Amino acid sequence: MMIETMESRVLMAATAVSAVTMTGTAGQITSVVLTFRVPLDPATAQNVDAYSISKKTKGEDSSFGVIDTSSKGTRRRVRFSSAVYDPATQTVTLTPTETFDVARKFKRLRVSGNGPNAVKSPAGTPIDGDGNGRPGGNAEVHSRVIRSSNFNFKEADGDTAHLRLKGPGTLRVWSDKKRVIAPVVFLFGTNPGQSTLTGTVKHNRKHGDGVVTIHAINQATSASVPILTDPTFHVELVNP
Repeated sequence: MMIETMESRVLMAATAVSAVTMTGTAGQITSVVLTFRVPLDPATAQNVDAYSISKKTKGEDSSFGVIDTSSKGTRRRVRFSSAVYDPATQTVTLTPTETFDVARKFKRLRVSGNGPNAVKSPAGTPIDGDGNGRPGGNAEVHSRVIRSSNFNFKEADGDTAHLRLKGPGTLRVWSDKKRVIAPVVFLFGTNPGQSTLTGTVKHNRKHGDGVVTIHAINQATSASVPILTDPTFHVELVNP
């Protein structure tokens, strides 16, 4: 009998997107970088209509959400002027037509795996967007964005982390509700001489490894960040 580990269950349920990174500040995002688990066909990967970032809405039923031409819909949805694929890193860099506030607009990410805008593999097969083991299906990431001096999150293996910002400023944190994609932390209004970002990790001894991953910390030079040298935290990207 084969025993299925928690790690294997997480990978089976994972969407095609493995990481999300943003450049700019929390209030003015200048680009969104998506890392994919598999190589992509450049032509389909660079189709801006394959991607949607928006607030959570009701009744969305097309491959990348309802086409809303109202002024309200324009405010709700992030629109892109370009999508650039880098095959070396399997990343797509999305440039918005105008900068946007991560807390106000980035509640749902969708990458099309169906229909005329489907992102495909180099062989021409639609990506397994929803992680069900079959080609096709949209990759969807439903996120939460917090604005606070404290942030708690739990990884899929059961390890939990607590972040705390002391001193001037607040945290703006984008995170995946399903806990598959590591969070992105923004430091907002901080002072390098007075603000300190600390953290603690609670190890789930049954399934966890005692280490939690933060994909990126933005504006890191605007505060003291001891977690960068803490072995219980793995920070993949540090942006000044």
